[in-house]
Amino acid sequence: MNRTWLRRMIWSYLPIFFIMFSFLFFVFFQTLVEQNNRNTKEASKVFVGQLLQTVDVSLKTLDTMMIRELVSSKLLSDFFFADGNENVFLNYQIVNRMQQMQHEMSIIDSYYLVRYKDGIVFSGKTTKMDDFQDIAFIRSQQYSKESHTSTWSSIRSYHELVAQKPKSVISLVHRVSVGSDADGLIVVNVSAASLRTLIKDMYNPEQAFVQLYDRGNQPLFIHDEVNTSGKVLASQTSPYSGWTVESGVVNGKVAGLISNLSSIWLVLGLLIFLAGSVFIVYITRKNYKPIEELVFRIQDQFGSGKPSLGRLAVDEFTFIETAINNFAEQTKLFRKEAEASAISKRKTLFMELLHFEKGMQSEAIDLTALPEHDKQRVLVIEIDQPEQIFNQYISRDQALFKFVISSATHELFTQHGISIWLDWTSTLQMTGLLFLPDSSKEEAEEICERITTWIHQHLAFTVTIGLGEAAAGADLAGVSNKQALEALTFKAALGHNRVIHYSDTQQVATVKTTNTHLQAIHRLIQHFRLHEENWQESFDSMFSGMRSCCLPKSEITELCRYFVAHMDLQLSQASKDYYDVWKSETSGSLREIIEEFDTLDELQSFCRLALQTYADQIGQLYSERMHHQLLQDIRGYIGHHFSNSELSLEYLADKFGISAKYISQLFKEEFGENFLDYLSQLRISEAKKRLLEQANSIQEVGEHVGYVNAATFRRVFRKVEGISPVDFRKRHAM
Repeated sequence: MNRTWLRRMIWSYLPIFFIMFSFLFFVFFQTLVEQNNRNTKEASKVFVGQLLQTVDVSLKTLDTMMIRELVSSKLLSDFFFADGNENVFLNYQIVNRMQQMQHEMSIIDSYYLVRYKDGIVFSGKTTKMDDFQDIAFIRSQQYSKESHTSTWSSIRSYHELVAQKPKSVISLVHRVSVGSDADGLIVVNVSAASLRTLIKDMYNPEQAFVQLYDRGNQPLFIHDEVNTSGKVLASQTSPYSGWTVESGVVNGKVAGLISNLSSIWLVLGLLIFLAGSVFIVYITRKNYKPIEELVFRIQDQFGSGKPSLGRLAVDEFTFIETAINNFAEQTKLFRKEAEASAISKRKTLFMELLHFEKGMQSEAIDLTALPEHDKQRVLVIEIDQPEQIFNQYISRDQALFKFVISSATHELFTQHGISIWLDWTSTLQMTGLLFLPDSSKEEAEEICERITTWIHQHLAFTVTIGLGEAAAGADLAGVSNKQALEALTFKAALGHNRVIHYSDTQQVATVKTTNTHLQAIHRLIQHFRLHEENWQESFDSMFSGMRSCCLPKSEITELCRYFVAHMDLQLSQASKDYYDVWKSETSGSLREIIEEFDTLDELQSFCRLALQTYADQIGQLYSERMHHQLLQDIRGYIGHHFSNSELSLEYLADKFGISAKYISQLFKEEFGENFLDYLSQLRISEAKKRLLEQANSIQEVGEHVGYVNAATFRRVFRKVEGISPVDFRKRHAM
């Protein structure tokens, strides 16, 4: 077999391999160079730090030694206290001590002491200050404005005698002050050469260089001693002396040149890489030509034109297999689309039946697509307490639960020969359209009961089913749907995990009264406004009334909203402390409960807890007030003597020994109403009982509750109740 194609492929890609290998080599070499530069810089930084530390330690040691001598040595103090006569023995002792210090600190080159008061300089021998060779430095230090502290000078030239050769020194200067003025100086000179000797053993001059600079950026070492032709790699300044150390490698320019050349090599490597990439593309396209022509010929047989290869779903060598598989996939796709279309049509028909209104054209509905039936009936399955249980699951689990519910419902009905269409019409509600024979009405209700029982036993939550009435025509399925939804609104009063028939809700709905619930709400608010502890009886009475009337959830919600709003209004007129507790803690939680409750029992439980907490807080505030017991006594007295026609603020003031104005203020703060309104409420409440229970005249009833004047009684009664006493008796007598 001729292997021309194989040899062509081998010789095509070998040059590419060599190009890529060269590029990787250049990159590797560049990486080594850069890493070496970084390591050298880091080593230089460490070395500079150690070298600077060595110099600082030597300078600090000398500085500390001189300070100790100034503080503890009697010789120096005797010298500066001398009266001007030369003390030969003292001078001898000073020379001896300074020689000891030079022996201890080899970096000391020379020293001298300056006494300003008689202009004497002692450097081992006594010299007049004006005749001393370093007089310029002494004058600069004498008239310096710096504080009296030790300082290191910049590098300078120093020679004690005219015949001596000047040398480079750094001077440590200590000012000596006996009184208020500076009395002298101690100058210790350190030779730059000694510092050079100190650090020369720390590095190899043939490989690295070191240079010290003083505060004035003057080099401490002469250039003949230091090879500074290299590149500075590290620099550091001493916080003590202010000197700067610079260090680098000798012939650093050569290393820099190598580094620059390596950069050039990297650029060259990148160019080679780009050239290799272009070459790969060219060779690949050239070798791909025969395969491309083959694929085009196959495509010409199964399609029109010459499409681009970018449309191929698989590689070219399996293209023929893919083409065959595509036929099977397209067949499956057509089948799925047909099934999806059928489902979509049935769902559309399902929604049309549920929302069919009177007056619409029933001919628009394709009744031939419906299962055989005599009547239609709609049920709506709603998940109970979603916030507590169902919504705690993730979306995937919720979808699984919904599938289980729909599957179980469909299976239970089909087992009894009843056709049903199901769909989740909202997040928590699944609507089912039953196609019933005439004999299956009671059977459908039993199946609904079994559905609620099965879900309660097998799932972590429960459902409530609203069941509409059976409809004989397709145009009445929408009515049954509305009935099922309306039946679910009574779940709050009737409870969950049950089946609610629309007919049952209509029977209990006629029992509702008009003002009973509002009166119960007003009684409950009155208890809280007057700080009465027996509020729970009125609270239970209010919920019992809503439960007995079997109110739908919407009406329960509106009544509870009215309670919170009216409570807010009444408490806003009372003490600010009580109202603040209500606004900050209670009202918000009550509104949240009202908007989220699921059943009346749940609402009653949460509201009781919130109101009990409020009552406890108000009770604590109420008991802490200084006038708590006084108000209790006054209110109790009014409750027993409200029928006294002479009862007034002045009467109570005389009775309890406080001013009438103070009583009025307390009533307004605590109960949110003035004394007269409170008294009128008590009297009219008793009057209403007597008007309904006794046959006494209007005047007799008024006199019994404390109104001597019948006209006054009528006016107050109309103000409180909105109607006259006569009309009140007639209306309730009916």
